[in-house]
Amino acid sequence: GVDAAHMLGIVEPPVKQLDWNIQALNLAEKTDDKRAKGWLGPLYNNIGWTFHDLEQYEEALDYFTRGLNWRKEIGDQRGGLIAQWTVGRVYRSLDRIDEALEIQYALVEEYKAVGSLKPGYIFEEIGECLLLKGEDDKAAPYFSQSYEILSADQWLVNNEGERLARIKKLGQ
Repeated sequence: GVDAAHMLGIVEPPVKQLDWNIQALNLAEKTDDKRAKGWLGPLYNNIGWTFHDLEQYEEALDYFTRGLNWRKEIGDQRGGLIAQWTVGRVYRSLDRIDEALEIQYALVEEYKAVGSLKPGYIFEEIGECLLLKGEDDKAAPYFSQSYEILSADQWLVNNEGERLARIKKLGQ
């Protein structure tokens, strides 16, 4: 049930994805099956991103926040950091830049505390927020640090070349 609905929620066009993912989410939220409950985090995340892609940012924020709360409930520190990042990211889309920056700056500190995680996406996001505030000089070092980390990710190099080139340029 939940597995199949989740897979269909990935391959279908966005509006159909929402239908399948929300069906899967309803099943996962109602079940007592531990394995099915494990789908809650990915489903909140996928639904959040689908709403974000559809520019329905309030709905995206709702699902990202639900995902963050779920990660906290189960004690998933790494997943919680990523979920926190998504909340900050959607704040930027909602033009709530100061709140977005507050989350991203706090995440840098949390990532430093964890030690093993590299905050490339966080640095990129801080740079994007600072650009929107017209603080290009402050943004450049964040893009530079972001590029240093993200350019080592082979998947990004292969699939997000334009994005990496932009980050590199903004970091100079």
